[in-house]
Amino acid sequence: MSGCAGTGATPGSRPRALGSASETRADAATAAALHDLVAASGATAVAIIGLVKNAGKTTVVNALLAQAECAFGLTSLGLDGERTDHLTGLAKPSISPPAGTVVATTEGSLARSGYQLEVLETLPFHTPLGHVVIGLASGDGCVEVSGPTTLAELRATIERVAAHGARQVLVDGAINRLGSASPRVSDGLVMATGGMVGDTLDEVVETTRAALDMLSLPQAPGEVRTQLEPHVGATRAVTVGTDGDVMPLELQTVIGEGVAVAREVARRKAATLYIGGALTEEFVDDFTRVLPPRQTLCVVVRDATVLVMPPNSVARFERRGIALRVLRPLHVLAVTVNPFRVPQPYRPKLFFAAVADALGDRVPAFDVVNGLSSPAPSGAAMKAGEKVVQ
Repeated sequence: MSGCAGTGATPGSRPRALGSASETRADAATAAALHDLVAASGATAVAIIGLVKNAGKTTVVNALLAQAECAFGLTSLGLDGERTDHLTGLAKPSISPPAGTVVATTEGSLARSGYQLEVLETLPFHTPLGHVVIGLASGDGCVEVSGPTTLAELRATIERVAAHGARQVLVDGAINRLGSASPRVSDGLVMATGGMVGDTLDEVVETTRAALDMLSLPQAPGEVRTQLEPHVGATRAVTVGTDGDVMPLELQTVIGEGVAVAREVARRKAATLYIGGALTEEFVDDFTRVLPPRQTLCVVVRDATVLVMPPNSVARFERRGIALRVLRPLHVLAVTVNPFRVPQPYRPKLFFAAVADALGDRVPAFDVVNGLSSPAPSGAAMKAGEKVVQ
Protein backbone atom coordinates (compact mmCIF):
# COMPACT_ATOMS: atom_id res chain seq x y z
CA MET A 1 0.00 0.00 0.00
CA SER A 2 1.41 3.39 -0.90
CA GLY A 3 2.12 6.19 1.54
CA CYS A 4 -1.09 8.18 1.12
CA ALA A 5 -2.43 10.26 3.98
CA GLY A 6 -4.09 8.02 6.48
CA THR A 7 -2.86 4.72 5.04
CA GLY A 8 0.77 4.24 6.09
CA ALA A 9 2.57 3.90 9.43
CA THR A 10 5.99 3.95 10.95
CA PRO A 11 7.01 0.52 12.30
CA GLY A 12 6.79 0.40 16.07
CA SER A 13 4.72 3.58 16.34
CA ARG A 14 2.19 3.88 19.16
CA PRO A 15 -1.51 3.12 18.48
CA ARG A 16 -3.34 5.83 16.60
CA ALA A 17 -6.95 6.83 16.12
CA LEU A 18 -8.49 6.01 12.78
CA GLY A 19 -9.80 9.43 11.88
CA SER A 20 -6.94 11.58 13.14
CA ALA A 21 -5.73 12.22 9.58
CA SER A 22 -2.33 11.00 10.73
CA GLU A 23 -0.83 7.95 9.10
CA THR A 24 -2.40 4.74 10.36
CA ARG A 25 -2.21 1.08 9.56
CA ALA A 26 -4.78 -1.52 10.49
CA ASP A 27 -3.96 -4.36 12.87
CA ALA A 28 -3.71 -7.35 10.54
CA ALA A 29 -5.55 -9.91 12.69
CA THR A 30 -8.47 -7.59 13.51
CA ALA A 31 -8.77 -6.32 9.95
CA ALA A 32 -8.77 -9.91 8.72
CA ALA A 33 -11.54 -10.83 11.17
CA LEU A 34 -13.68 -7.92 9.95
CA HIS A 35 -12.97 -8.84 6.34
CA ASP A 36 -13.91 -12.48 6.93
CA LEU A 37 -17.17 -11.41 8.56
CA VAL A 38 -18.04 -9.16 5.61
CA ALA A 39 -17.03 -11.78 3.05
CA ALA A 40 -18.99 -14.53 4.82
CA SER A 41 -22.15 -12.38 4.89
CA GLY A 42 -22.76 -13.11 1.22
CA ALA A 43 -23.71 -9.46 0.67
CA THR A 44 -23.27 -8.25 -2.88
CA ALA A 45 -22.86 -4.59 -1.84
CA VAL A 46 -21.76 -3.40 1.61
CA ALA A 47 -22.24 0.24 2.65
CA ILE A 48 -19.61 1.66 5.03
CA ILE A 49 -21.40 4.42 6.94
CA GLY A 50 -19.67 6.97 9.21
CA LEU A 51 -21.83 8.55 11.92
CA VAL A 52 -19.69 11.71 11.82
CA LYS A 53 -16.54 13.00 10.21
CA ASN A 54 -13.42 11.42 11.70
CA ALA A 55 -15.23 8.19 12.56
CA GLY A 56 -12.50 6.23 10.79
CA LYS A 57 -14.66 5.13 7.87
CA THR A 58 -11.93 5.54 5.24
CA THR A 59 -9.40 3.58 7.30
CA VAL A 60 -11.97 0.78 7.60
CA VAL A 61 -12.44 0.79 3.82
CA ASN A 62 -8.67 0.62 3.32
CA ALA A 63 -8.39 -2.20 5.87
CA LEU A 64 -11.05 -4.25 4.08
CA LEU A 65 -9.50 -3.64 0.67
CA ALA A 66 -6.03 -4.63 1.88
CA GLN A 67 -7.32 -7.95 3.25
CA ALA A 68 -9.22 -9.00 0.16
CA GLU A 69 -8.11 -12.26 -1.42
CA CYS A 70 -10.41 -11.68 -4.37
CA ALA A 71 -11.24 -8.39 -6.05
CA PHE A 72 -13.46 -5.99 -4.16
CA GLY A 73 -15.37 -3.29 -5.97
CA LEU A 74 -15.50 0.27 -4.69
CA THR A 75 -17.77 3.26 -5.28
CA SER A 76 -19.65 6.02 -3.46
CA LEU A 77 -22.89 7.96 -3.47
CA GLY A 78 -21.78 11.41 -4.54
CA LEU A 79 -18.65 12.87 -2.95
CA ASP A 80 -18.27 12.45 0.79
CA GLY A 81 -16.70 15.44 2.47
CA GLU A 82 -13.82 17.82 2.11
CA ARG A 83 -10.23 16.95 1.17
CA THR A 84 -8.79 18.73 4.25
CA ASP A 85 -10.22 18.20 7.72
CA HIS A 86 -11.60 21.51 8.99
CA LEU A 87 -10.91 20.55 12.63
CA THR A 88 -7.30 19.38 12.38
CA GLY A 89 -6.19 21.18 9.21
CA LEU A 90 -4.60 17.91 8.04
CA ALA A 91 -5.21 16.00 4.85
CA LYS A 92 -8.14 13.61 5.09
CA PRO A 93 -7.26 9.91 4.69
CA SER A 94 -7.35 8.76 1.10
CA ILE A 95 -8.35 5.42 -0.34
CA SER A 96 -5.49 3.30 -1.65
CA PRO A 97 -7.07 0.37 -3.52
CA PRO A 98 -4.87 -2.68 -4.19
CA ALA A 99 -4.14 -3.61 -7.79
CA GLY A 100 -7.14 -5.24 -9.43
CA THR A 101 -9.79 -3.48 -7.33
CA VAL A 102 -12.71 -2.51 -9.57
CA VAL A 103 -13.24 1.19 -8.89
CA ALA A 104 -16.17 3.34 -9.96
CA THR A 105 -15.49 7.05 -9.54
CA THR A 106 -15.90 10.25 -11.56
CA GLU A 107 -13.74 11.85 -14.19
CA GLY A 108 -13.22 14.88 -11.97
CA SER A 109 -12.11 12.80 -8.98
CA LEU A 110 -9.64 10.91 -11.16
CA ALA A 111 -8.17 14.17 -12.44
CA ARG A 112 -7.89 15.64 -8.94
CA SER A 113 -6.25 12.46 -7.66
CA GLY A 114 -3.84 12.15 -10.55
CA TYR A 115 -4.60 8.45 -10.32
CA GLN A 116 -3.90 6.02 -13.14
CA LEU A 117 -6.99 3.87 -13.63
CA GLU A 118 -7.32 1.31 -16.40
CA VAL A 119 -10.73 2.48 -17.60
CA LEU A 120 -13.06 -0.35 -18.56
CA GLU A 121 -16.31 1.53 -19.06
CA THR A 122 -17.75 5.04 -18.97
CA LEU A 123 -21.30 5.16 -17.64
CA PRO A 124 -23.89 7.66 -18.91
CA PHE A 125 -24.44 9.09 -15.43
CA HIS A 126 -23.35 12.72 -15.29
CA THR A 127 -22.35 14.32 -11.98
CA PRO A 128 -20.90 17.74 -11.03
CA LEU A 129 -17.51 16.01 -11.36
CA GLY A 130 -18.19 14.56 -14.81
CA HIS A 131 -19.24 11.09 -15.91
CA VAL A 132 -18.87 7.98 -13.76
CA VAL A 133 -16.08 5.72 -14.97
CA ILE A 134 -15.24 2.13 -14.00
CA GLY A 135 -11.72 0.78 -14.10
CA LEU A 136 -9.08 -1.45 -12.55
CA ALA A 137 -6.87 0.01 -9.82
CA SER A 138 -3.15 0.03 -10.50
CA GLY A 139 -2.23 -0.42 -6.83
CA ASP A 140 -0.01 2.68 -6.96
CA GLY A 141 -1.23 5.79 -5.15
CA CYS A 142 -4.53 7.05 -3.78
CA VAL A 143 -7.79 7.81 -5.50
CA GLU A 144 -10.65 10.12 -4.59
CA VAL A 145 -13.82 8.04 -4.79
CA SER A 146 -17.04 9.73 -5.82
CA GLY A 147 -20.04 8.39 -7.64
CA PRO A 148 -23.52 8.94 -9.02
CA THR A 149 -26.02 11.12 -7.21
CA THR A 150 -29.20 9.02 -7.29
CA LEU A 151 -30.01 5.61 -5.84
CA ALA A 152 -31.11 4.24 -9.20
CA GLU A 153 -27.79 5.26 -10.77
CA LEU A 154 -25.85 3.90 -7.78
CA ARG A 155 -27.63 0.56 -8.07
CA ALA A 156 -26.80 0.40 -11.77
CA THR A 157 -23.17 1.35 -11.05
CA ILE A 158 -22.86 -1.46 -8.50
CA GLU A 159 -24.24 -3.91 -11.05
CA ARG A 160 -21.66 -2.81 -13.63
CA VAL A 161 -18.81 -3.00 -11.08
CA ALA A 162 -19.89 -6.57 -10.29
CA ALA A 163 -20.08 -7.37 -14.00
CA HIS A 164 -16.41 -6.42 -14.28
CA GLY A 165 -15.40 -9.07 -11.75
CA ALA A 166 -15.95 -7.66 -8.25
CA ARG A 167 -17.19 -10.31 -5.80
CA GLN A 168 -18.39 -7.66 -3.31
CA VAL A 169 -18.77 -3.91 -3.76
CA LEU A 170 -17.94 -1.49 -0.93
CA VAL A 171 -20.04 1.68 -1.00
CA ASP A 172 -18.50 4.66 0.80
CA GLY A 173 -21.24 6.51 2.66
CA ALA A 174 -22.18 8.76 5.58
CA ILE A 175 -24.99 9.02 8.14
CA ASN A 176 -26.33 12.20 6.51
CA ARG A 177 -26.49 10.32 3.19
CA LEU A 178 -27.99 7.04 4.32
CA GLY A 179 -29.16 6.26 0.80
CA SER A 180 -26.08 4.12 0.19
CA ALA A 181 -27.35 1.74 2.90
CA SER A 182 -30.82 1.42 1.36
CA PRO A 183 -31.88 -2.19 0.71
CA ARG A 184 -32.52 -1.05 -2.85
CA VAL A 185 -28.74 -0.57 -3.16
CA SER A 186 -26.83 -2.49 -0.46
CA ASP A 187 -27.55 -5.74 1.34
CA GLY A 188 -24.98 -5.26 4.12
CA LEU A 189 -23.86 -2.38 6.33
CA VAL A 190 -20.83 -1.54 8.48
CA MET A 191 -21.36 1.41 10.84
CA ALA A 192 -18.31 3.46 11.92
CA THR A 193 -18.53 5.40 15.18
CA GLY A 194 -15.97 7.39 17.11
CA GLY A 195 -15.07 9.92 19.75
CA MET A 196 -16.42 12.84 17.70
CA VAL A 197 -19.99 11.49 17.86
CA GLY A 198 -20.62 13.30 21.16
CA ASP A 199 -19.11 15.82 23.57
CA THR A 200 -18.69 13.23 26.33
CA LEU A 201 -18.10 9.50 26.47
CA ASP A 202 -21.63 8.95 27.77
CA GLU A 203 -23.03 10.92 24.84
CA VAL A 204 -20.89 8.96 22.36
CA VAL A 205 -22.12 5.66 23.80
CA GLU A 206 -25.77 6.71 23.84
CA THR A 207 -25.70 8.13 20.30
CA THR A 208 -23.95 5.03 18.96
CA ARG A 209 -26.49 2.76 20.62
CA ALA A 210 -29.35 4.90 19.30
CA ALA A 211 -27.88 4.82 15.78
CA LEU A 212 -27.67 1.02 15.89
CA ASP A 213 -31.27 0.90 17.17
CA MET A 214 -32.36 3.06 14.24
CA LEU A 215 -30.46 1.08 11.62
CA SER A 216 -31.68 -2.22 13.12
CA LEU A 217 -35.39 -1.45 13.23
CA PRO A 218 -37.38 -4.70 13.02
CA GLN A 219 -39.51 -5.68 10.08
CA ALA A 220 -43.26 -5.18 10.18
CA PRO A 221 -45.34 -8.37 10.58
CA GLY A 222 -46.08 -10.29 7.39
CA GLU A 223 -49.81 -9.55 7.56
CA VAL A 224 -49.13 -5.80 7.75
CA ARG A 225 -46.68 -5.95 4.83
CA THR A 226 -49.29 -7.80 2.76
CA GLN A 227 -51.92 -5.16 3.56
CA LEU A 228 -49.61 -2.30 2.62
CA GLU A 229 -48.00 -3.83 -0.47
CA PRO A 230 -50.50 -2.44 -3.02
CA HIS A 231 -49.88 1.10 -1.71
CA VAL A 232 -46.07 1.12 -1.54
CA GLY A 233 -44.67 3.65 -3.98
CA ALA A 234 -48.09 5.04 -4.85
CA THR A 235 -49.36 6.62 -1.63
CA ARG A 236 -47.75 9.03 0.84
CA ALA A 237 -49.66 7.81 3.89
CA VAL A 238 -51.98 4.89 4.60
CA THR A 239 -53.87 3.82 7.71
CA VAL A 240 -54.92 0.27 8.54
CA GLY A 241 -57.76 -0.21 11.02
CA THR A 242 -58.08 -2.96 13.60
CA ASP A 243 -60.56 -4.59 11.20
CA GLY A 244 -57.97 -4.61 8.42
CA ASP A 245 -59.60 -1.74 6.52
CA VAL A 246 -56.86 0.03 4.49
CA MET A 247 -57.46 3.73 3.76
CA PRO A 248 -55.01 6.12 2.04
CA LEU A 249 -54.72 9.69 3.35
CA GLU A 250 -55.30 12.39 0.75
CA LEU A 251 -51.89 14.05 1.07
CA GLN A 252 -49.29 15.06 -1.51
CA THR A 253 -46.63 14.95 1.21
CA VAL A 254 -46.46 14.28 4.95
CA ILE A 255 -43.76 16.92 5.48
CA GLY A 256 -45.20 19.55 7.79
CA GLU A 257 -48.39 17.52 8.24
CA GLY A 258 -47.68 15.75 11.53
CA VAL A 259 -50.66 17.35 13.29
CA ALA A 260 -53.09 16.56 10.46
CA VAL A 261 -51.91 12.95 10.20
CA ALA A 262 -52.14 12.41 13.96
CA ARG A 263 -55.71 13.73 14.05
CA GLU A 264 -56.73 11.50 11.14
CA VAL A 265 -55.10 8.44 12.78
CA ALA A 266 -57.02 9.19 16.00
CA ARG A 267 -60.29 9.73 14.13
CA ARG A 268 -59.97 6.44 12.27
CA LYS A 269 -58.74 4.58 15.38
CA ALA A 270 -56.02 3.19 13.14
CA ALA A 271 -53.81 0.32 14.29
CA THR A 272 -51.14 0.94 11.63
CA LEU A 273 -49.85 4.04 9.86
CA TYR A 274 -47.63 3.70 6.80
CA ILE A 275 -45.49 6.69 5.77
CA GLY A 276 -44.35 6.29 2.16
CA GLY A 277 -41.62 8.95 2.07
CA ALA A 278 -39.16 10.60 4.42
CA LEU A 279 -39.98 10.70 8.12
CA THR A 280 -38.61 13.94 9.59
CA GLU A 281 -37.92 15.09 13.13
CA GLU A 282 -40.48 17.88 12.73
CA PHE A 283 -43.15 15.34 11.78
CA VAL A 284 -42.29 13.15 14.78
CA ASP A 285 -42.49 16.14 17.15
CA ASP A 286 -45.89 17.27 15.88
CA PHE A 287 -47.32 13.76 15.48
CA THR A 288 -46.41 12.50 18.97
CA ARG A 289 -47.58 15.75 20.57
CA VAL A 290 -51.09 15.52 19.10
CA LEU A 291 -51.72 11.75 19.03
CA PRO A 292 -53.91 10.62 21.97
CA PRO A 293 -51.61 9.13 24.65
CA ARG A 294 -53.37 5.76 25.00
CA GLN A 295 -53.70 4.92 21.30
CA THR A 296 -51.91 1.70 20.30
CA LEU A 297 -50.19 2.24 16.98
CA CYS A 298 -47.55 0.76 14.69
CA VAL A 299 -45.84 3.25 12.34
CA VAL A 300 -44.27 1.62 9.28
CA VAL A 301 -41.71 3.14 6.89
CA ARG A 302 -40.02 1.70 3.81
CA ASP A 303 -36.66 1.20 5.54
CA ALA A 304 -34.44 2.96 8.07
CA THR A 305 -32.75 5.14 5.45
CA VAL A 306 -35.88 7.31 5.10
CA LEU A 307 -35.57 8.52 8.71
CA VAL A 308 -34.34 12.11 8.42
CA MET A 309 -33.63 12.80 12.06
CA PRO A 310 -30.98 12.34 14.75
CA PRO A 311 -30.87 8.70 15.94
CA ASN A 312 -31.97 9.71 19.44
CA SER A 313 -35.24 11.07 18.03
CA VAL A 314 -36.40 7.57 17.12
CA ALA A 315 -36.75 6.79 20.82
CA ARG A 316 -39.64 9.26 21.03
CA PHE A 317 -41.90 6.70 19.37
CA GLU A 318 -40.96 4.06 21.91
CA ARG A 319 -41.53 6.43 24.85
CA ARG A 320 -45.04 7.04 23.55
CA GLY A 321 -45.70 3.32 23.17
CA ILE A 322 -45.63 3.55 19.37
CA ALA A 323 -43.93 0.68 17.54
CA LEU A 324 -41.72 1.85 14.66
CA ARG A 325 -41.24 -0.84 12.01
CA VAL A 326 -39.86 -1.17 8.46
CA LEU A 327 -40.95 -3.01 5.34
CA ARG A 328 -37.34 -3.93 4.53
CA PRO A 329 -34.78 -4.20 7.35
CA LEU A 330 -31.11 -3.31 7.01
CA HIS A 331 -28.43 -5.91 7.70
CA VAL A 332 -25.87 -4.38 10.08
CA LEU A 333 -22.80 -6.61 9.85
CA ALA A 334 -20.49 -4.81 12.30
CA VAL A 335 -19.69 -1.59 14.16
CA THR A 336 -16.20 -0.12 13.95
CA VAL A 337 -14.88 2.08 16.75
CA ASN A 338 -12.41 4.98 16.59
CA PRO A 339 -11.20 6.76 19.77
CA PHE A 340 -10.14 9.94 17.95
CA ARG A 341 -11.51 13.27 19.12
CA VAL A 342 -10.35 16.89 19.35
CA PRO A 343 -8.40 18.03 21.29
CA GLN A 344 -7.36 14.69 22.84
CA PRO A 345 -8.23 11.13 21.73
CA TYR A 346 -9.77 8.71 24.22
CA ARG A 347 -7.63 5.88 25.53
CA PRO A 348 -8.33 3.12 22.96
CA LYS A 349 -9.05 0.22 25.34
CA LEU A 350 -11.30 2.20 27.67
CA PHE A 351 -13.19 3.79 24.80
CA PHE A 352 -13.67 0.52 22.96
CA ALA A 353 -14.84 -1.26 26.13
CA ALA A 354 -17.47 1.44 26.79
CA VAL A 355 -18.90 1.24 23.27
CA ALA A 356 -18.71 -2.56 23.03
CA ASP A 357 -20.43 -3.01 26.40
CA ALA A 358 -23.27 -0.75 25.25
CA LEU A 359 -23.73 -2.76 22.06
CA GLY A 360 -23.63 -6.08 23.90
CA ASP A 361 -23.88 -9.12 21.66
CA ARG A 362 -26.14 -7.46 19.11
CA VAL A 363 -23.39 -6.95 16.56
CA PRO A 364 -19.60 -7.50 16.45
CA ALA A 365 -17.43 -4.45 17.19
CA PHE A 366 -13.91 -3.76 15.89
CA ASP A 367 -11.15 -1.21 16.37
CA VAL A 368 -9.10 -2.19 13.33
CA VAL A 369 -6.14 0.06 14.20
CA ASN A 370 -5.64 -0.83 17.86
CA GLY A 371 -6.44 -4.52 17.45
CA LEU A 372 -9.58 -4.71 19.59
CA SER A 373 -12.72 -6.71 18.88
CA SER A 374 -15.85 -7.88 20.64
CA PRO A 375 -16.57 -10.71 20.59
CA ALA A 376 -12.96 -11.69 19.97
CA PRO A 377 -12.36 -13.41 16.62
CA SER A 378 -11.80 -17.12 17.12
CA GLY A 379 -8.14 -18.09 17.00
CA ALA A 380 -6.94 -14.48 17.11
CA ALA A 381 -3.73 -13.99 19.06
CA MET A 382 -3.74 -11.43 21.87
CA LYS A 383 -0.92 -8.95 22.17
CA ALA A 384 1.43 -9.65 25.05
CA GLY A 385 -0.01 -8.50 28.36
CA GLU A 386 -3.35 -7.49 26.87
CA LYS A 387 -6.83 -8.76 27.49
CA VAL A 388 -9.23 -8.90 24.56
CA VAL A 389 -12.42 -7.03 25.33
CA GLN A 390 -15.39 -9.38 25.50
